[in-house]
Amino acid sequence: MVLIIGGGIIGLSIAWRLVGIGKKVVVIDKKNLGKEASWAAAGMLSGRLDLKPSEKQLLPIFEKSQYAWPKFARELENKSGKCIGYRKEGTLMIACDINEEQKLRNNYNFLKNNKVNVSWLSGNKIREKEPYVSNNVLSGFFSPEDHHVNNRYILDALITILKKNKNSCIFKENTEVKKIITDKDQVIGVKTRNETIKTKEIIVCSGAWTNRIKNIEIKEVPIRPVKGQMVCLKMPKSSSLLKHILWRENVYLVPRDNFDLIIGATEEEMGFDKSLTAGGIYNLLKIAREVLPAIEDLSIVESWSGLRPATRDEAPIIGPSKKIKGLIYATGHHRNGILLAPLTSNVIKNYYLNGKIEDDFNNFKPGRFVI
Repeated sequence: MVLIIGGGIIGLSIAWRLVGIGKKVVVIDKKNLGKEASWAAAGMLSGRLDLKPSEKQLLPIFEKSQYAWPKFARELENKSGKCIGYRKEGTLMIACDINEEQKLRNNYNFLKNNKVNVSWLSGNKIREKEPYVSNNVLSGFFSPEDHHVNNRYILDALITILKKNKNSCIFKENTEVKKIITDKDQVIGVKTRNETIKTKEIIVCSGAWTNRIKNIEIKEVPIRPVKGQMVCLKMPKSSSLLKHILWRENVYLVPRDNFDLIIGATEEEMGFDKSLTAGGIYNLLKIAREVLPAIEDLSIVESWSGLRPATRDEAPIIGPSKKIKGLIYATGHHRNGILLAPLTSNVIKNYYLNGKIEDDFNNFKPGRFVI
């Protein structure tokens, strides 16, 4: 039996793949399934577009997982019978002043040099694609292959699929794992508040809370929470204000099939404080209004925050522990858990089949921060 700590999109996707190869899994979550970072996300599959040259090591896995998404989406919808809101209009990266434009040019040149399909557009060309965009937008670039999904629909689809496999998958919600139990550096179980669960195979997908579990070595998986505040507006059904993702420095706008418009997200080093702040929401709406003035008249549906699991190099931690046998990590995905779910789940599945982590993930192993 494989015990998976964390019922977000990474944990659920891994559970689905392991059930598919005949494994029995138990998914434990400290709250309800999928109600933390995966629920708070915007569903963007475009993490590569704001990569810096220093983060080039992430480009191959971002692209590999991005290209896996259409098949992953079809399979999810077919197996669950539910729509996941996968949209292919693409992403517009935009600049509103000279400094933003120069930074965006650097991004664009980096992507072009790495053979990413992007094209530079003037402000007027951007407004041809999105007529409601303001004259504040000077220029930007368009990526037709950077898509998005409704992350909450995905979570619902994954849970639906796994519940159909009730003989192979057990859920334990509102159950916080306090400690990994070991014997001579071998996993033998976990301790929760109310019980001890025996297992020799554990996959840690607990995101920002990873280092709160006793016996997980912080030097091996140093993860911290980074707060992101977001707000959702409702667009009129008569005329969609936005078709593409619109991404300006520090703020993105993501339209959905149900006419929601997601605006996010702040990046705040506030520990585990998830409180919404007037300043955080104000800045999101202020910057968004500068590029799409019509949002002024839209109603607010809800606002929320989430805690991204960030590492020192902003890359995920994937692979077996170097210190404890039977312990595998699939965590630290920061802003890209939705994007990387197909690839991460496949890599872990293949580890169980072949006994090794694929070469693409050599730079993302646990313990890489230890000097």
